[in-house]
Amino acid sequence: MRAAVTGGTGFLGAALIDKLLKEGWNITALARDPRRIAKADALCIVEGDLQNKSALRDLAAEADIFFHLAGVTHAHDDRAYHTVNVEGAGNAARAAVDVGAKLVHISSLSARMPDMSPYAMSKFESEGAVAREAGPSPWLALRLPALYGPGDLVTLPYFKLVKSGLALEPRTSAPARASLLFVADAAEAVIAATGAADGAVYEVGDDVPSGREWAEIGAVLGNVLGKDPRQIRVPRALISAYHGILRAAERRLGKPPSVRAGQVNEFFHPDWVARDNLLSDVSSWRAATPLKEGFAKTVHWYQEHGLL
Repeated sequence: MRAAVTGGTGFLGAALIDKLLKEGWNITALARDPRRIAKADALCIVEGDLQNKSALRDLAAEADIFFHLAGVTHAHDDRAYHTVNVEGAGNAARAAVDVGAKLVHISSLSARMPDMSPYAMSKFESEGAVAREAGPSPWLALRLPALYGPGDLVTLPYFKLVKSGLALEPRTSAPARASLLFVADAAEAVIAATGAADGAVYEVGDDVPSGREWAEIGAVLGNVLGKDPRQIRVPRALISAYHGILRAAERRLGKPPSVRAGQVNEFFHPDWVARDNLLSDVSSWRAATPLKEGFAKTVHWYQEHGLL
């Protein structure tokens, strides 16, 4: 099988490429900077981005499956979300249609609540863009939950916090719950989706159908780290103030944003559990990594790289 991949330099993209290579796929990957692609000597690399339609045509040529993972999670303004996540998804879909490749588009559970943030809206609209551009051609979208695992720097601050003895969670009327998926399992889900029915949006859960409360997540990680972290339910006003100060400081310093507009809304939403039109209901895929095992592997990677 031949695969075209966007987003191969990202956290999930790197894990997907690793899995595809182990399964013997021939891979062509799109990259703005080819030097950032892991295992580049085993791939064919096309230099370009999602706005470069010529590069997308070269990427898609002879592909059986087009895996579209590229996107932006933290942008300086709303327009950037639309350009990359919505217009980029449409461009990828057109490139896949032109060569008759099936498109597997990676979305997010946040698309279930598009009014939460500009990012969530862009992921919701990306699904519509793919559906419009693909038309009757084969496509599907996967709404992935929060991911973690070796190589992820987004969750590193939480690991450091728990190591210090604190486990924060949002103060909500009912305990907030979420699905939390190990990155290797997510990569397996993306590959398994190639056999799922076309023209649908599937949610991807973890190994616990009901998801987990933040208190459990903190306790499990604390156990891996040899800690008994103090659980602290943080009020919304405090997180809002912190995010506002951080975003203002980063803008003044010209730094890329570390928190996104509307992320407070996402953090305090009480239900990010995958349950609607589950991929596991239409395929043989199941999450294989229990939370404690996944946390242990992640901690080991952080420690090996001097990060924790």
